[in-house]
This record gives sequence, structure tokens and C-alpha cells, in this order.
Amino acid sequence: MRRILVRPRPLSIENPENDRYVSLVPDGDIIEILSKQRTKTITLLSSVSEESARKAYAPGKWTLKEVIGHMTDSERVMSFRMLAIARNESAPLPAMDQDQYVSAANFNKLSWEQLLAGLDTVRSNTLSLISTIDDAAWDRNGTVMNSPVSIGTIAYGIAGHELHHMKVISDKYL
Repeated sequence: MRRILVRPRPLSIENPENDRYVSLVPDGDIIEILSKQRTKTITLLSSVSEESARKAYAPGKWTLKEVIGHMTDSERVMSFRMLAIARNESAPLPAMDQDQYVSAANFNKLSWEQLLAGLDTVRSNTLSLISTIDDAAWDRNGTVMNSPVSIGTIAYGIAGHELHHMKVISDKYL
């Protein structure tokens, strides 16, 4: 029988900058939180029309398609960081220039359905990755942007990043 891993909130945040998103996440098992978040987010966004997804709420702001593309790319990068740290990578991990990523991706050329499927798939992959990280690796730290960070902080950061953007989406796009 497979042991179910419970991954609670990190006891301390290594760098105050990381707390920006982690503090948004309720206490609990991150696997359960990410699973519920996935369902809630995809369900809500599935009702958005292709036309609405192409709109930005103000000049110079991202379209809703770009926000979802950014959320997906950010989770990909953060999941890679978890993987690297779990596998004992000692090299510092790079930063991500979100504006450069969004500009280069041309998310507005993709269909809304394709973007939502990508977001859903990335979350499925994140959950799969977390389920493979054992207790010893879960407590391991790596270096991201010259600061220490734990896998738990990254996992909670993924959930908090989505919470942050879903609040913006609810307040300004929907």
C-alpha cells in the first residue's frame, strides 16, 4: 500500500520575498490545496469566452490569455526548481523575467481552450512531482536568485502565486 505524504506549510520562510505568496495560502496539506485549487480555477475560467480572454483590463496590462500563460510558465519554472533541489542540484537556479517570457510566448495567438488545458496539465505534473519527493528531499534547500529556498516554500509559492493572480482576475477581468 502506498503511503500518502502530507506536506504542511514550511515552518519558516528562508527569505522575506518568498513570503509574498506563501502567506496567501491557508494552512494544510499542499497536495490537497493544489488539487482543490486546480479544480476551482479551471472551472471558473472555463466559463470565460475567447473574446473576453483577449482583453486587458487597462492599457499596458496583460490580457487574460497572457495572465494564464504567465501562471502556467511560472508554475513550470517553480516545478523545475523543486525538481532540481529534490535531486540535489548544487548550482544556483536562475531567475525568470516574467515580462520577457510573456512577450516571447505570444499567448494571444493560442486558443483559450489550449491555454486552460496547459494550465491544467502543468498542475497535474506539479502534483505528480510533489508526490515523488521523499521526506529527506522535502527538507532540502537550494539557491534561487542568490537566496536560499526550500521545496516546501516553492510548493506553497506556487499555490500563493495562483491565489494572487486569481484575485486579480476576479477583481479586474471577470
